[in-house]
Order: sequence, then structure tokens, then C-alpha cells
Amino acid sequence: MYENKAAFSARSIRSQLDKCAEDYTFPMLDNGYTYPVVSRLSVYGDPQSWVILIEVVGYFNRQSGHEGVGNTRYVFGNHLSFEPGMKYPDLFSLTADSEEGPTFTGDLHGTLNPDVHSMLVREKKVNIRHDPAFYESRNVVLEDPPAIMIYEFLRASLPELKDELLSTEEELRNSFNQDLPLLLRLDEWCHPDLVEEEIPSKNETFRMIAALLETGDVSLYQPTKEPNNHWSNWPGGGSL
Repeated sequence: MYENKAAFSARSIRSQLDKCAEDYTFPMLDNGYTYPVVSRLSVYGDPQSWVILIEVVGYFNRQSGHEGVGNTRYVFGNHLSFEPGMKYPDLFSLTADSEEGPTFTGDLHGTLNPDVHSMLVREKKVNIRHDPAFYESRNVVLEDPPAIMIYEFLRASLPELKDELLSTEEELRNSFNQDLPLLLRLDEWCHPDLVEEEIPSKNETFRMIAALLETGDVSLYQPTKEPNNHWSNWPGGGSL
């Protein structure tokens, strides 16, 4: 908890988040152009400054191959050097071909090459599983079996690849260039459904985050809603 009153209010935080949602620069987990894979929320703050940073890793269906795999960061705060909201993906090179051969078949759907059994994720060589039983065991329903899409492989490979897909602490801090303490990090939370017109200021998660940022009291985050940011809760993602 802060010793001195914060230079900002919870209301101002909620107002910024709502404005970004209105401008389509707040994360929509069922974005029709992105198949979501994994997301994470980080909260930084002191009595003078606050930052909320949300990462959404997914496959962008208007790209192709490795260029479609990216981590989009959404950065909000009161002392940013840029407009708050979505920062276009700057981690496109999350995946690459291994020495075994091309990861993809060459189509526009991110289909994995059935003859290649490895790829690189942040230069780490990982095995590609082509056995449908593996995906079934991970509760990933293949869209067009026996073909396997890259987002299906990445979803099924969580949590093993989670650290490689998400940003490092250095990368996160480079997104806002402020020396602020980390107050809260969430792998699971209840995210607002923007399609259903649920704005951030009406969402329990972000109301609590705004309150804890205003006071520095992390104990104010006491969620009662079930987390819903898992990819399986947003079937509309990537559907356009």
C-alpha cells in the first residue's frame, strides 16, 4: 500500500481502458482475425505512474507461415510516450523452420507439413506432434484432420511452450520504458466480452485492478468471477 496518495485515480484508469475499448485498441479475445493461443496480464505501478500490459499470443489468419505467429502487446498507462492501447506485434519471429525442413505446407491456413517433425520456437527446437490422439488428450479439436494447423499445435503444446511464446520481463519493460514495481501478474482472469458490449469499467477484473493501482493495495484483487481468458472460451477468434 502506498504511503502517499496516488497522483491518479481508479476512475481515470477505468476511463482510459473504456476509451481504448471504444477505439478497438483493447484486447478482444475473440478477434475474428486471430486464433488465440495464450494470454497474460501484468500490472505495474507506484504513487506516480501505472501500467497495465496485456499480451495475446495467437495466429493471425491474414498472414502466412511463421509470419502469422505473433505476440501482440496492449499497453495502458498514465505516463506513456505513445498512445495507450494495442502495439502491433513486434515478436513475429517466435517460430522458424528447423534444419529438418519447412514447417508449413505453403498454403494460407498455417497448415503444418506432415513430413516435418520439428520446428524452432524462439530458437528452441521442439517436436511437432502429428498424432491425432495427442491433440485429443489436450482437448484440442482439429478443424480439418488429419491436417494440423499451427495454432492447434501451439494450443496443444501448452504449458510446455508457454514461456517461449510469452514475453520476457525485459521485453515487457521495454514496451513502456519505466522503472516500476510489478504489482500483479495474472495467467487467468475474467476478461470483458466486448462483442457483448461489456466495457472494462464494468468488468470485475479491471475495476479491482484500477482500485489496487490507486492504493497500492494488492489485496484488493479478490476475484469472484470464473476466469475466461483461456482460448477455448473464445471460439469466434480467427473465424473471419
